[in-house]
Amino acid sequence: MAKILKMPEAPDRSATTAPQDVLREDAATFDVLRQMREDILCCVLKPNERMRFGELRQRYDTSVGTLREALSHLVSEGLARTEAGRGFTVAPISLADFLDLSELRVYLETRTLADAIRHGTDAWEAEIVSSYFLLSKLAAPRQDDPVSVKREWRKRHKRYHDSLVATCTSPWSLHFRSELFDQAQRYHWLTMIHARSRRKNEHLDLRDAVLARDVDTACGLIEAHIRTTVEQAASEVPGLTLDMARGSKRRKG
Repeated sequence: MAKILKMPEAPDRSATTAPQDVLREDAATFDVLRQMREDILCCVLKPNERMRFGELRQRYDTSVGTLREALSHLVSEGLARTEAGRGFTVAPISLADFLDLSELRVYLETRTLADAIRHGTDAWEAEIVSSYFLLSKLAAPRQDDPVSVKREWRKRHKRYHDSLVATCTSPWSLHFRSELFDQAQRYHWLTMIHARSRRKNEHLDLRDAVLARDVDTACGLIEAHIRTTVEQAASEVPGLTLDMARGSKRRKG
């Protein structure tokens, strides 16, 4: 049986080389980036949609230079695509992509969650309780809800999940876990919009297991939470397929 390496004890996070979270920066470019990013993750800007500068300037009330910088960040995150002479588009989605990133999410979510539980503090517990309470005050958004409602729900949902792993001692694990979490949000959003089946309150069960410091149960719940969303997306989101034709063309090339 392979030996599992333990996380280092409370490293100095200011000394890590894990990428900077630019979304926390206070500058015009990052404000536009935050808005565009939220609109992509909430599917206000839809997968494969052309991102025309004229429309974007009007929507976000900003300059071409600021838009270009924000779009470059989105391309580096994998949320937008660019092609010489054709401009920018919102990144596509596929079931194959969702399956791929979900498998990585299972690994990183369980790893960071287990470490966070081992290093949990009273303040960590308080934030979990608070963030869950705020999330529970909002109903899951619907397709025709205002953008502001969609953004607020996503903000609270992310805050809750981030709170669960906040005391993990590996900045790199937290960085990649956050990247994958955000990538999965478009799929999560589409699943909520098109859901025909109802799921129990998985967030509540997860909260209780984490606060009880039950590592095995908590990790089992977060894994089931991720996998159930994939299964629901595969069966209920229209047009979300494995896209085998495109994959076949890439292999032949």
